[in-house]
Amino acid sequence: MSQLQRNSTGRGLSALRQLAMKPAVARAEACDLCSAPLGAEHDHLLDPATRRLRCACRACAILFSSTGETIYRRVPSDVYDLSGFNLSDAMWAGLGIPIALAFVFRSAATGEAVAVYPSPAGPVQTALDREIWEDLVAGNPGLEGLTPDVKALLINRVNGARDYFIAPIDQCYKLTGIVRAHWRGFSGGEAAWEQIHVFFNNLKSRSIAPGRRFHAGSVI
Repeated sequence: MSQLQRNSTGRGLSALRQLAMKPAVARAEACDLCSAPLGAEHDHLLDPATRRLRCACRACAILFSSTGETIYRRVPSDVYDLSGFNLSDAMWAGLGIPIALAFVFRSAATGEAVAVYPSPAGPVQTALDREIWEDLVAGNPGLEGLTPDVKALLINRVNGARDYFIAPIDQCYKLTGIVRAHWRGFSGGEAAWEQIHVFFNNLKSRSIAPGRRFHAGSVI
């Protein structure tokens, strides 16, 4: 190989190394149905068969219902702060959820209540004791109208907190994503807990006090 060829090859390898070291340019999010560009805040659709969330533009999202008449279910955006929610420590222990962060949704496919909690490896699903869940619903009649699959009871009992919300399922999975992305070591680390704190503060800032509407058992 000539000196010119060696120089040319060296320059080519150097260019490839520089290209490989450049940070990847983040792809703009697009609607999973029509490929229209999306902003940071956009609608989501749930595939109830796979539990997969799909990003959607507003024009596509409004074609779908939240209550099961369509192939996908539109995830509502409203959040309810359940300041008067009734959940005793004994009942919480009976639910068998091993950590103090969790959400519970009703599965349209099975009719059962399903609990999910975050972990460093991702969301973990666990079965609930049906009798204890029914007791919880009896003490909080609004849970009877919890829209299956797309709305969840979100629970935060970390460090003495007693925060309860009816939240969209995409926000619940966002919390599991925060834990997975930021958790370090056994205790999580300061950065993870700061992100969790910010998440719940943001949720509270956009929430609606339910008043009679929730406690009367109407659909939410």
